[in-house]
Amino acid sequence: MGRGFTLIEVLIAMLILSITFLWLLKAETQGIDMSLRSKFITTSTLLAQDRIVQITSAEKSVMPGNDYGDFGEDYPGYTYTEDIESTALSGYYKYTLTITWGKGGIFETRFISFLSAD
Repeated sequence: MGRGFTLIEVLIAMLILSITFLWLLKAETQGIDMSLRSKFITTSTLLAQDRIVQITSAEKSVMPGNDYGDFGEDYPGYTYTEDIESTALSGYYKYTLTITWGKGGIFETRFISFLSAD
């Protein structure tokens, strides 16, 4: 009688190893994706706070309109779009700031606030 593994046993072992390897690869990919999303949320929140401070502390009064731009060389790929709309309450405006990152805006987050005209 021969000693060793049969072809079926080897194939089953390879199948189990393949499934385990694919599961580990998927877990690693999800970890990288979650890390990128976490970094984007943290950075975009800080950039939004800075942009809102710039808008509210500006010497000019708040007026309805749209604006867009980027955050300079320190934050490559991060862009913003802001929209200031009138509200039913006199002297208050709805301020919407959308921050995107990545080619084609892979990640996007939106901040909505209300501003006083004075």
